Order: sequence, then structure tokens, then C-alpha cells
Amino acid sequence: MSKRSMVNDLYKSRKRICTASRSSATDTPEFNDGVNGTSFSTAEIPSDTKVSLLHLKELFPLDKFEGRLPAVIVKHQLYSLLKDRTAVDKQLDDLKQANEIKLFKLGAELDDYCIVFTEAYRDHVISVMKELSISKNICNKYVNTVIKKYTDVCINKDTLMNEFSFTDSEITQLVKASVLTVRDVGNWWIALPNAGVFMKCFLRGRKAILTMIRKCKYREILQTELEQRKWPKICKLGLQYHMHEVIGADLIKCIQTTSGQLLRLKDS
Repeated sequence: MSKRSMVNDLYKSRKRICTASRSSATDTPEFNDGVNGTSFSTAEIPSDTKVSLLHLKELFPLDKFEGRLPAVIVKHQLYSLLKDRTAVDKQLDDLKQANEIKLFKLGAELDDYCIVFTEAYRDHVISVMKELSISKNICNKYVNTVIKKYTDVCINKDTLMNEFSFTDSEITQLVKASVLTVRDVGNWWIALPNAGVFMKCFLRGRKAILTMIRKCKYREILQTELEQRKWPKICKLGLQYHMHEVIGADLIKCIQTTSGQLLRLKDS
């Protein structure tokens, strides 16, 4: 199969969530065109990980957050689509080093990372800093140094001051804008403004989907049946988003049956 036909096949069907049991880093997941008809030349064929990121990005309901967040992807969601985790991690690192994506610590509650496309992160930072009346000079400096040139998930005072020429007062403004959060003395996490809004919705939705499955007989349910259940309106991220999340986090086991995909809650 040619690379072009392989990429076209990636967008045929979104309904099958549990692909990890059959797919690998070279056997890509199947889903519909979730990237607004984006096409790629042969030389621009994206990695399986990037294509999966684009799909997961489209599941994020931007409209429900009214501009307060860019599309946020949880790293382990990728593992619901691609079996070879080592290959996924390598391709993610390649995308990070190429500065196509930014990784952020997900929060104190979970030991994982979330992913935002760099361009979306830049636009989000500019919007937040403008809203907070942060100096345009500080904003431009952050965009043209940390966002444009820096690819790690954390940064120290020496780099900020000596390499990127930020002053103490400017660093204080970056913390105010929540683009930096304290890791330890003289070290900060590169951060996503309004991440708390995301985490609140994320944890609420995870609890909702696990509770729905836990209440089923034998703590299992067919995917098609779960999709027909009423999803709580307060869980803004949506059922499809959370199915990828709980499967990728190994909280749910996928079993292929003659009736379709069965989702079974794993023993805690």
C-alpha cells in the first residue's frame, strides 16, 4: 500500500475506539476526516502519532470553553489508538523537538502530560496576556524565545535570564500569566494558562464514564450501548474524548465480541 493511500485510509471510520489491541505503530487507527479535509503531499506524510493527535484534537469541544482553552490532548489517549507505546513516545519526542507540539505536566493529581499544538499554544498565550494586560514586550519576548525556541517541559532561572534576557520582574509577570508555574526553587514548569479549567472538566468526565461502567452488570458494557447513554452536560469534554482517555490510561479493557467492542472496567 502506498503512503498516500495509507493516509487516506486513516480517515474512513471514527467509531472504533479500541484499536490498540490490533494496531501498531505501522498499523494506523481508522477514523473519519477530523482535520477539515487536510491533505498531505507524499513528502509531508505525517507520522501515525501526528495523525492520531489531529484526530484527538478534533474531539476537543473548543466551543464549550469559549476561548479559554486551546484543544488539549492527554498523552495517554494516543495509546488507545496505537499499540506500540515506545514508537508513540519516540514520534512524540520528534514532534516536540521539531516544535510542532508542546507538552505540559497534567497536574498534581496525575503523573502524565497533556499536549497542545505549538501554534494553538502561541495564540492562546497571546490572548491570555492581552486579557491580563501583560506588557506586549514581555508577551512578544516569551513568544519569540520560550515558545519559538525552547522545547523542554520545564525551564530554569539561568536560561530565562541569561539566554532569553528576562528580568526578575518580567519572570514575575510570566508567573502571573500562568505560562510558568513553580516546580522548585529557580525552576518552573512551562505551563498552559487556564489549565485548572481543563483539569476540573477532565477529572469530572473521567469519574462520570467510570461510574457509568461500574454500575453495569459485571462492570462491563458494549461500546455501542455506552454511546447511546445520556452523557452529563456538566462533563464538557464528551464521551468519545473520555473513552480514549480511560482506555489509554489502562482503566478500561477492550474486548472484541460478536456483538461488538466490549468495555470492561479493570480491577483497581
